[in-house]
Amino acid sequence: MKNTVVLGKKLPAMSIGTVQLGMNYGIANEGGKPDEEKSFAMLRTAFENGAASLDTARAYGDSEEVIGRFLKSWGGEMPYITTKTRVAKDPHCDIEKHVITSMEESLIRLGVKKVDCVLHHNPIDMYDHREKLAAAMERLVKMGYTDQVGVSVYTREDVEEMLRYPQYTATQVPMSIFDQRLIASGTVKSLKETGYTVFVRSVFLQGVFFLDPDKVTDPILIKEAVPKIRLIREIAAAEGMSVAQLAIAFMRDTVGVTSLVLGADTPQQVRENISYFDAPALSDSVMTRLQAEFASVDIPEIMKVLSRPKPQN
Repeated sequence: MKNTVVLGKKLPAMSIGTVQLGMNYGIANEGGKPDEEKSFAMLRTAFENGAASLDTARAYGDSEEVIGRFLKSWGGEMPYITTKTRVAKDPHCDIEKHVITSMEESLIRLGVKKVDCVLHHNPIDMYDHREKLAAAMERLVKMGYTDQVGVSVYTREDVEEMLRYPQYTATQVPMSIFDQRLIASGTVKSLKETGYTVFVRSVFLQGVFFLDPDKVTDPILIKEAVPKIRLIREIAAAEGMSVAQLAIAFMRDTVGVTSLVLGADTPQQVRENISYFDAPALSDSVMTRLQAEFASVDIPEIMKVLSRPKPQN
């Protein structure tokens, strides 16, 4: 698997999304949160097959703790680790204190003294606290807790705000064949020109790509997603690829993207995700068709469904 060297550390083109290790997540995930044995098997499979990069967060249930327990038993090279901080919902809170406390608690849970990248989890805080938050995040670098910091964002406006602060050099954004808003707006190009490390989440739109269009019952998904699910299946079949291969190849080769954050529910899914990175590059004509056919997907409507709480097992 391709690696990018970021501040002296290898960052694979695929990072393991670990929200599934700490809580139920994903519309297509029917198995719920895996037990610790399965979680460890998934992490071991990733590391042994070239995807030694983890994306986690304080907000992902007990994901950090699960990773920490695994790392104690892992005898190989330490992975590239990205986690996320948060602050209290209080406009008068001590921002630096909250960011540092959040980071120190993450380090304890992960069982490490330092991680490679720290993102602030909520872009709303970036608007509320601006220079104070940027300074607090920079403090994490100065304290030796991480090598780079940034913000996990959603929109072009978020990126434009983030770029105002030179302390930030990394970000995570949602993008997929269905959701090309940040590509069409030139946002990803701007991040590349600024030298950002760019992680991409929601490559499969939280599993929407893999829903059986004949079994979808939600009216929003029937209207906004089902026609596009049928279309992406059609294009993938014409290219002799699976939907997952097509989705990964599209994002993998998008200029400015550093690593794709992919979750999984089983070790076999981890292996499959890694294997998809060997898919050939898409032709210019296919890339152009994908950009045209999926330009008008109503992502905000689909997100109304995806943001609903998932029942706990």
